[in-house]
Amino acid sequence: MSKDTDYISPEYNPHSLQRDWGFLICEQHPEIIEAFSGSLSDLRARLHESSVGKFAQNDANAPLTAGAPAKVTTDGLAANRSSLYDEVGLDILTLALLSDVPAHRSLHLTQNSLIGHWRWLRDVWRYCARHPQCDAPPHPHSTVTTALQSGKNNLAIAHLRDLFKKVQQAPNDAGLCISFLSSLSLFCPFIGTELLWRQGWIDHDPVSRSRTTGIRGTIE
Repeated sequence: MSKDTDYISPEYNPHSLQRDWGFLICEQHPEIIEAFSGSLSDLRARLHESSVGKFAQNDANAPLTAGAPAKVTTDGLAANRSSLYDEVGLDILTLALLSDVPAHRSLHLTQNSLIGHWRWLRDVWRYCARHPQCDAPPHPHSTVTTALQSGKNNLAIAHLRDLFKKVQQAPNDAGLCISFLSSLSLFCPFIGTELLWRQGWIDHDPVSRSRTTGIRGTIE
């Protein structure tokens, strides 16, 4: 697969988002960047700890990943995180690593899974990129964070998908839209940050639309 074909479209381009927002993600999630030098299993464990840890740290019953990371195998794909990251980007890769099963269980990663997550994010982009800017606060309760508090990464992403359906069904509920984008950014920081920026919730500007020089967005 080429990163110039399968995972690129005129409307949703994960690579351009990474170039724009890489500098901010490096600042906010250094623990994920450190994991890029390891295997997919290591990256999966670190992604789980990053998304779940901040919510489950005070919950003694939360099943945080411990010990050796659960094994990640691939179906005709590169077995290391660097090649897949370069090909599909962090947002798609995170969904693929965390959405199907709990992080303590082994995972078999397929090309169909990656394409399915790309298509979902493309649908999110198509809908949310055109959403009018609003200043409503997010809803106070989120089923996504509730699932994360229990350490259930796959359930949290299932609730995230359900939340997007509710946003589509209630286009005038601005608070619901902000809640969805905030939850989306927990797993998909590049598309989530871009869409929150368009809503006026991010102080920084993306690299391609900033007058700041000397800042590179790409995560190497």
